Amino acid sequence: MTQLTELERAAIEAILAEKPDHFGPLSEQLQSVTVEKRENTGGGFFTTISVSSLAQAAIVSSPLGLNVYANIDGMEHGLGMLLFFEQGRMSLLEGYSVGGENTSAIDFGTVAFAINDSPAKLHGNVR
Repeated sequence: MTQLTELERAAIEAILAEKPDHFGPLSEQLQSVTVEKRENTGGGFFTTISVSSLAQAAIVSSPLGLNVYANIDGMEHGLGMLLFFEQGRMSLLEGYSVGGENTSAIDFGTVAFAINDSPAKLHGNVR
């Protein structure tokens, strides 16, 4: 099992910030996240994750992240980010191409990025 990339962690932290009333359980889950599988779909990515069964479940709608986007170096419109839950625990992070761009050549583990609250063209504002 692997750890989250900088992009994955930043996206999840931004998504969780939308639910400050559930900060405790969600923060606890984030501390125990491990990556089970990653897939670059060509239209974004899927990261299958698991959290410790000891982490408290959170009663949240799924998915979360309706206002979290990532400007990605090499993409004009970037990615929308969604976090899915199963039985109150984080289970899948999805990054989807907002403009339908092909992501096959992008290494999401090392790419420069910036998290935003709306999709926009990349203006050099990346990590």
